[in-house]
Amino acid sequence: MGLLNSYWEALLQLATTANLLDGYHSSYPQQPLNIPKHTAGLSDVSAAGVSFQVPGTGFTCSYPSMTRHQACNSAKDRSCWLKPLNRKDTRYDIHTQYDMPGDEFSPPGITREYWLEVSVDPIAPDGYLKPLGQVFNHTYPGPHLQACWGDQIVVHVTNKIVNLGTTIHWHGIRQLNTTEHDGVNGVTQCPIAFGDTYTYNFTADQYGHTWYHSHYQTQYSDGVAGPLTIYGPSSSNWDETFTPIMMQDWVHENTSIAFQQDLAGAIPIGDSLLLGGTSSYKCSALDPYCCSSCNSTRTACKAGMDPAFCCDPDDRCFKSVTNADGSVSTVRQSGGIYAKTFEAGKRYLFQLINASADAMFIFAIDDHELEVIEADLVPIKPYKTDSVFIAIGQRYQVIVHAKPLGNQDSPSKDYWIRTRIANGCGNVAQDNEETGIIRYNASSRATPSTEAHTDREVCADEPMASLSPIVPWNASDLRNSRDEYTFVASLDTKATHGAYRWEIKDDPLFLNYSSPSILNVNNPAHFEDVFQATVNYTNNAWNGGFVYLVIDGSNIQKIPGKQGVPAAHPIHLHGHDFVILAQVDSAFNGTIPPNRVQNPTRRDTALLYGGGYLALAFKLDNPGIWLVHCHIAWHASSGLALQIVERQDEILSSIGPLDATQKTCDGWHQMGLQFHQEDSGI
Repeated sequence: MGLLNSYWEALLQLATTANLLDGYHSSYPQQPLNIPKHTAGLSDVSAAGVSFQVPGTGFTCSYPSMTRHQACNSAKDRSCWLKPLNRKDTRYDIHTQYDMPGDEFSPPGITREYWLEVSVDPIAPDGYLKPLGQVFNHTYPGPHLQACWGDQIVVHVTNKIVNLGTTIHWHGIRQLNTTEHDGVNGVTQCPIAFGDTYTYNFTADQYGHTWYHSHYQTQYSDGVAGPLTIYGPSSSNWDETFTPIMMQDWVHENTSIAFQQDLAGAIPIGDSLLLGGTSSYKCSALDPYCCSSCNSTRTACKAGMDPAFCCDPDDRCFKSVTNADGSVSTVRQSGGIYAKTFEAGKRYLFQLINASADAMFIFAIDDHELEVIEADLVPIKPYKTDSVFIAIGQRYQVIVHAKPLGNQDSPSKDYWIRTRIANGCGNVAQDNEETGIIRYNASSRATPSTEAHTDREVCADEPMASLSPIVPWNASDLRNSRDEYTFVASLDTKATHGAYRWEIKDDPLFLNYSSPSILNVNNPAHFEDVFQATVNYTNNAWNGGFVYLVIDGSNIQKIPGKQGVPAAHPIHLHGHDFVILAQVDSAFNGTIPPNRVQNPTRRDTALLYGGGYLALAFKLDNPGIWLVHCHIAWHASSGLALQIVERQDEILSSIGPLDATQKTCDGWHQMGLQFHQEDSGI
């Protein structure tokens, strides 16, 4: 029995036993999200430490043990975070070497505790009903989790989906000495079984914004994803910010079906584009799943009106759904266009996230310049551009300067926000790039008439010369063999594995959910299996410098039955930032062209160009088992991934007890799921 058949049987059982749609409505109460163990007043500097509200956010940071410091972050100086009352003490600012362990590198904050539930819920972020969406706390995107630099983040995740598992990955979070909380089934844990809870616990050594998402099958693309902000200093000043903006392709059917298409050699096609978790999908009123983004208090649409604020007579605001037991539930349809209002002269921080399954974007706002200040949780020297390319899994912080009142354009004008799919990097049926609106008059309901001011279309990362980290690294000391750590990424034909499979070694990754690598650290036979796709880095190979990881997609060796990588693939490394030594769109010839090793581009996700190669280096300073994989959802599930076993002899001594990990596996085993696993296990 294939995964697809068993999946729908599982959903049928879910519908029968749990009435998955019963009682759902627009005001569904969420559980408490944020309960700090310590409380503190705003702007309080006393014997209890320091507490302050981050300007322009409404969020309070508290450092009870920091009795010799005071807050120094302001709209006029975002570079400072905490300054000492005594000059001999540590100053925490944009120049602090945050990637090292210890209180001298990140200020000790408080514990932020959150509760999340993963469940099946009907959702319609683009106004078209997806009856079997999978979400956090009955909402999409998931709740905005917030913390401050140095906080301890504790998140209790409960799985409420019958006959399906889940794991939650904290994308880009380094997880220093906490590899067991990285949230990857088959690698760091078993999936969380129905009814069980797993608690993730890690320190916010980094700051900036990122996202958290399921790493179980293609579940994140069905809605199990949300934003995470860790407040800290910035490399340029801003006045206000918004909730992080997730952009993505959206698939109406369950994404396991799209994965089956990919295995068969077809290219899955999304249905619409979401910005900030919303859009307006064009569909026929005769389609029972077609619903509107408006309500009865809004007027009928007329020429020139914004569809986010009026009603198409052929659309409906709510959808009635008949449950398995015959009862009827009313489902709120949340579609509509993303819109924000600017005040002229202010500086707005946009926290951008590409959470797509397959699409990569060029983000721009008509007639507005973008000042880029952070890439993948790495603060960079600010640079200005008219657009920014964002691959799947990448994040950028950009400051948008609202047009001053003296500008030649009217202060009441409206402007399109655009998320354009880059050439060859995504397939969406309704790929309208006009996905949001910036207004200077909150009462405006007009449709913008602005034109795109960038003709950028190429699927390529931001120039490495532009991405210059504030905290520098010197990557000249490379300690391992480049040849030994060069791996070929390719597409394997159906003749080898019975399906089209992607891989970054001799065979596609294929892990057993029920036997994660973290519980097999001392079992050599586990890692000898070719389908574990394991790469070992020992402490002797490192010895204080950097190590190579080269991924070659050119197939210059012309391996029979394998094809090179024909298009760009976003490669994401867990547990580390990496520096980019070379990112080339031509065949790998065994040598790496000279690149800057003094403060090179540093991030955690970068493109492997079609027919080219990606040469990376990273510090071997975080014992654990880490995944490196393509972040196209179908390709990760197909096997385009490696396991990195880092300093294997030190893993168990560097992390906490694995009792909770074993308990999660026991719960998973008790579910007794019987199906033929077709995805890679990650």
